Amino acid sequence: MIDDLLKAGAIARIARVGYAPFEGDDPIEITFANGAVFNIDIGFEGATDIVVREGTLLEAAYGHLRVEEPAAFAAIERNWSSEDIDLPWLVGGQLTNPRRLAMTNPYRVDVGYVFEVNGRQFALFGEADFITANELGDEENEALRVEIGAPYSAA
Repeated sequence: MIDDLLKAGAIARIARVGYAPFEGDDPIEITFANGAVFNIDIGFEGATDIVVREGTLLEAAYGHLRVEEPAAFAAIERNWSSEDIDLPWLVGGQLTNPRRLAMTNPYRVDVGYVFEVNGRQFALFGEADFITANELGDEENEALRVEIGAPYSAA
């Protein structure tokens, strides 16, 4: 799915999605200028790393209810919202040069990716149910001692 993110083009919006109030454990959606949307959630194994899926999280998680239980879907949709993540330098840019990202404190584990966007390094990673989207050098990342690893290669 990382390949699809790279091909999606210019970023139009990045936001937390779900039920407000939003915290670091809420999933993220990246919307691209061409209309493509990808949702990013915490990884399945040990609440580490990220999972990237095409489409909105609302559809991925609850879309099946649209037909099976329309009233339930309508209630979920009515309360569903989003909140932009304050990364204005990301908007209009394209994700390039993905590399794996590891945290090294308190243990070493791959947690996500770092991309180049508009001359900056955009970190997108998950650990302990928290999904982080920020500039790699953000002080929030210091305690984890994040480290850039191997270039991404499609499996």
